[in-house]
Amino acid sequence: MNNSSLASEFMLRATRTLKEASNAFNEGDLFYTGKRVIETIENLSTVILTIYGIYSVSGNPITQLDYLLETRDLQDNVKMTIRDLQKLYNSLVSINIIDESSLKSPSVLARHNDMKVALDELSKLFERVEGIFDDFHG
Repeated sequence: MNNSSLASEFMLRATRTLKEASNAFNEGDLFYTGKRVIETIENLSTVILTIYGIYSVSGNPITQLDYLLETRDLQDNVKMTIRDLQKLYNSLVSINIIDESSLKSPSVLARHNDMKVALDELSKLFERVEGIFDDFHG
Protein backbone atom coordinates (compact mmCIF):
# COMPACT_ATOMS: atom_id res chain seq x y z
CA MET A 1 0.00 0.00 0.00
CA ASN A 2 1.24 3.48 -0.83
CA ASN A 3 1.64 5.41 2.42
CA SER A 4 1.96 8.71 0.60
CA SER A 5 -1.28 8.55 -1.39
CA LEU A 6 -3.31 7.24 1.53
CA ALA A 7 -1.92 9.92 3.86
CA SER A 8 -2.71 12.52 1.17
CA GLU A 9 -6.30 11.29 1.00
CA PHE A 10 -6.77 11.66 4.76
CA MET A 11 -5.06 15.07 4.72
CA LEU A 12 -7.59 16.16 2.11
CA ARG A 13 -10.43 14.81 4.25
CA ALA A 14 -9.06 16.66 7.28
CA THR A 15 -8.92 19.87 5.25
CA ARG A 16 -12.52 19.44 4.20
CA THR A 17 -13.88 18.52 7.65
CA LEU A 18 -12.00 21.40 9.32
CA LYS A 19 -13.53 23.81 6.81
CA GLU A 20 -16.99 22.32 7.42
CA ALA A 21 -16.49 22.64 11.19
CA SER A 22 -15.52 26.28 10.82
CA ASN A 23 -18.49 27.02 8.57
CA ALA A 24 -20.89 25.31 10.97
CA PHE A 25 -19.44 27.26 13.89
CA ASN A 26 -19.84 30.55 12.02
CA GLU A 27 -23.47 29.63 11.36
CA GLY A 28 -24.04 28.84 15.05
CA ASP A 29 -24.53 25.09 14.58
CA LEU A 30 -22.66 23.63 17.56
CA PHE A 31 -23.94 20.09 16.95
CA TYR A 32 -22.46 19.89 13.45
CA THR A 33 -19.34 21.79 14.57
CA GLY A 34 -18.67 19.14 17.22
CA LYS A 35 -19.19 16.28 14.80
CA ARG A 36 -16.83 17.78 12.23
CA VAL A 37 -14.18 18.69 14.81
CA ILE A 38 -14.06 15.08 15.99
CA GLU A 39 -13.94 13.82 12.39
CA THR A 40 -11.05 16.19 11.69
CA ILE A 41 -9.13 14.89 14.71
CA GLU A 42 -9.73 11.31 13.51
CA ASN A 43 -8.58 12.19 9.99
CA LEU A 44 -5.42 13.89 11.28
CA SER A 45 -4.70 10.86 13.46
CA THR A 46 -5.09 8.60 10.45
CA VAL A 47 -2.63 10.76 8.50
CA ILE A 48 0.00 10.16 11.18
CA LEU A 49 -0.77 6.44 11.44
CA THR A 50 -0.59 6.02 7.67
CA ILE A 51 2.74 7.82 7.40
CA TYR A 52 4.16 5.21 9.76
CA GLY A 53 2.54 2.31 7.92
CA ILE A 54 -0.25 1.54 10.37
CA TYR A 55 -3.52 0.75 8.64
CA SER A 56 -6.80 -0.16 10.26
CA VAL A 57 -10.19 -0.92 8.81
CA SER A 58 -12.00 -0.59 12.11
CA GLY A 59 -11.50 0.96 15.51
CA ASN A 60 -10.75 4.43 16.70
CA PRO A 61 -7.61 6.02 15.20
CA ILE A 62 -7.17 8.09 18.36
CA THR A 63 -6.58 5.00 20.50
CA GLN A 64 -4.43 3.43 17.79
CA LEU A 65 -2.01 6.30 18.20
CA ASP A 66 -1.01 4.67 21.52
CA TYR A 67 0.25 1.67 19.55
CA LEU A 68 2.31 4.00 17.37
CA LEU A 69 3.80 5.69 20.44
CA GLU A 70 4.73 2.31 21.95
CA THR A 71 6.17 0.65 18.85
CA ARG A 72 8.01 3.38 16.94
CA ASP A 73 10.91 5.68 17.66
CA LEU A 74 9.22 9.01 16.97
CA GLN A 75 10.54 12.55 16.89
CA ASP A 76 9.53 14.71 19.83
CA ASN A 77 7.29 16.96 17.71
CA VAL A 78 5.36 13.91 16.46
CA LYS A 79 4.94 12.57 20.01
CA MET A 80 3.71 15.94 21.24
CA THR A 81 1.28 16.28 18.33
CA ILE A 82 -0.12 12.81 19.01
CA ARG A 83 -0.63 13.59 22.69
CA ASP A 84 -2.27 16.91 21.88
CA LEU A 85 -4.64 15.26 19.36
CA GLN A 86 -5.61 12.69 21.99
CA LYS A 87 -6.06 15.35 24.67
CA LEU A 88 -8.31 17.48 22.45
CA TYR A 89 -10.33 14.45 21.38
CA ASN A 90 -10.84 13.28 24.97
CA SER A 91 -11.90 16.74 26.10
CA LEU A 92 -14.50 16.97 23.33
CA VAL A 93 -16.01 13.50 23.46
CA SER A 94 -17.51 14.06 26.88
CA ILE A 95 -19.05 17.46 26.10
CA ASN A 96 -19.96 17.01 22.48
CA ILE A 97 -23.13 15.03 21.99
CA ILE A 98 -25.65 13.51 24.37
CA ASP A 99 -28.49 11.57 22.78
CA GLU A 100 -31.17 12.05 25.40
CA SER A 101 -34.01 10.39 23.56
CA SER A 102 -34.78 8.83 20.22
CA LEU A 103 -37.67 11.28 19.97
CA LYS A 104 -35.49 14.40 20.26
CA SER A 105 -32.51 15.75 18.39
CA PRO A 106 -29.21 15.11 20.18
CA SER A 107 -28.12 17.81 22.62
CA VAL A 108 -24.76 19.47 22.67
CA LEU A 109 -23.24 20.14 26.08
CA ALA A 110 -20.43 22.19 24.59
CA ARG A 111 -21.06 25.89 24.38
CA HIS A 112 -19.87 28.58 22.00
CA ASN A 113 -16.63 29.28 23.88
CA ASP A 114 -15.84 25.55 24.18
CA MET A 115 -16.11 25.11 20.42
CA LYS A 116 -14.18 28.31 19.69
CA VAL A 117 -11.27 27.09 21.81
CA ALA A 118 -11.49 23.63 20.21
CA LEU A 119 -11.47 25.06 16.69
CA ASP A 120 -8.49 27.29 17.47
CA GLU A 121 -6.57 24.37 18.96
CA LEU A 122 -7.56 22.12 16.06
CA SER A 123 -6.33 24.68 13.53
CA LYS A 124 -2.92 24.69 15.23
CA LEU A 125 -2.85 20.89 15.32
CA PHE A 126 -3.80 20.79 11.65
CA GLU A 127 -0.75 22.92 10.83
CA ARG A 128 1.48 20.67 12.93
CA VAL A 129 0.21 17.50 11.22
CA GLU A 130 0.61 19.23 7.87
CA GLY A 131 4.24 19.88 8.82
CA ILE A 132 4.74 16.21 9.73
CA PHE A 133 3.11 15.26 6.42
CA ASP A 134 5.40 17.66 4.51
CA ASP A 135 8.50 16.32 6.31
CA PHE A 136 7.49 12.80 5.28
CA HIS A 137 7.45 13.91 1.65
CA GLY A 138 10.59 16.03 1.92
